Amino acid sequence: MDKIQKLFNNLFEKKASLLVWIMAFLGIIFIRCFIEQFLALSKPLSFYEAILEYIHNFYFFSLVIVLFWLFLSLILKINPEKLSGIMIFSLIFVLFPPLIDMAKTGGEIYWSFYLFSAPHDLWLQYSSVFGHLPSAIVYFGTKIIFLTVIFLLSAVVWIKTKKILKTIFTALAVYSILFFLGAFPSLFFYTFSFFSGQNKISEIQAYQIAQFFGGMSRTMGIDFSALHFALALAYRLDFIYFILLIFLLSFLFWRIDSKKFIAVLKNFRFPQIFYHSGLFFIGIAIGFLNYPQNLRLDLFSILSAVVLLISVWLSWKASVVVNDLNDFEIDRISNPERPLQQEIFTRESYAHFGLACFSLSIVGGLTIGFSFASLLVVYQVIAWIYSAEPFRLKRFPIIATFISSLASLMVLFLGYILISENQTIHTLSSRIIFLMLIAGTLSLPIKDFKDIAGDKKDDVWTIPVIFGEKKARTIVASGLFISFVLSVFLLNELKLFWYAMFFGGAAFLTVVSEKIKPRQIFWPVLGIIFVYGLVMVKVLFF
Repeated sequence: MDKIQKLFNNLFEKKASLLVWIMAFLGIIFIRCFIEQFLALSKPLSFYEAILEYIHNFYFFSLVIVLFWLFLSLILKINPEKLSGIMIFSLIFVLFPPLIDMAKTGGEIYWSFYLFSAPHDLWLQYSSVFGHLPSAIVYFGTKIIFLTVIFLLSAVVWIKTKKILKTIFTALAVYSILFFLGAFPSLFFYTFSFFSGQNKISEIQAYQIAQFFGGMSRTMGIDFSALHFALALAYRLDFIYFILLIFLLSFLFWRIDSKKFIAVLKNFRFPQIFYHSGLFFIGIAIGFLNYPQNLRLDLFSILSAVVLLISVWLSWKASVVVNDLNDFEIDRISNPERPLQQEIFTRESYAHFGLACFSLSIVGGLTIGFSFASLLVVYQVIAWIYSAEPFRLKRFPIIATFISSLASLMVLFLGYILISENQTIHTLSSRIIFLMLIAGTLSLPIKDFKDIAGDKKDDVWTIPVIFGEKKARTIVASGLFISFVLSVFLLNELKLFWYAMFFGGAAFLTVVSEKIKPRQIFWPVLGIIFVYGLVMVKVLFF
């Protein structure tokens, strides 16, 4: 007993870095998929189907691990970081269910599926530990590992607390978490039915749940009718899982270090978040103009847009990390309140955090489709070229804002291809692309006013550094005004002329006004652009 306790104590003393966690988890999920698709006797999947299978396994086991992690930290009343060693060790159990099935069957894997059950049947399955299952579903290896995990986590709580009630509660809670995830489609449908009023919960049947998740073959402009039912179900479930995972990871991050969590929030640069969100919705709006039949307002279409929007935010945050790591000397002068300057993060831990944001953004893009993940990768590459050596193109005026405009265009493309047929940008007017590139190149120097002192010392030659603040205000204000006027001609909509003159003039006066401090310029200009965008929607759509 002493040796077992010593083993657990050693595991508790070990900590795993975020980078180790990312690499270990992605690797374990890959091996799990390799076992199921290459070692087991099963019908091989196409490359795209294999990616969907990987993404779904990623979400399912991420949720399992994070829920267990949070529960253990709460029941043991310790910081979750102290559990990072023992939790990373637990990843090995992900591999065992298919291996146990193969040993039992001689190479095949039992078909363990989600529970599509009426409320009464679901209660029977819960109270009988996955009993009363349909004949086609066999939780053999999965059940053995479930019971093993319940026993081991209960043992951890007993060894650390020596309290029998907490140990019993842990066993029940761990089983309930596993059952919750196994029955998630049914439980989600019950909840949706309750709030929508479409079905009485007591009258829900299993086929209704199946129809809800697999009944339609399109989401926005995405056609996934070629997928068989199980993968179509996984495809849609992943929308919900992504959002739930981001929420739980954020909560876990806050529990590990609330100071770092708050620092990250404060450094999100919310004007840019609004700017990126606006670009995404502009892309959707333009897609609607070309493909009005594809703008759907059903639950999963809305969720697909939410998934992509969160992925854009994560991608932006990853680019912020790259920028902060490379602008350390600039920010020490111009932005001393940022996390690295405050020594809230080490450079290594901050880089790992950026990698986590980047990885989650790509997974979010893959959840919707290859094209979306590709655009997010391109966005990140552009952001790296802009900020980091050896290129560090932010040092050169005009080129820097042109590069930023290219990155912005990727976000607009994301919104557009969500609506377009076959996820193509070929039907997007070149006039709109030119407008975005020119307007961004002329207008984005507005973000450089707050960094004049730091940029000057680090030889970053922005418009404000070259011409000084007063002249730069006039130059940037003129670029903004020209951008408003260009929108009339490049969109070929003369009804916008007087609106463009009015709002362009308001933006010009805002930027040149010395009453508005350099750090505060972006917000009022963003507000003016937002109102002008609403006017454009009214003129173009109605």
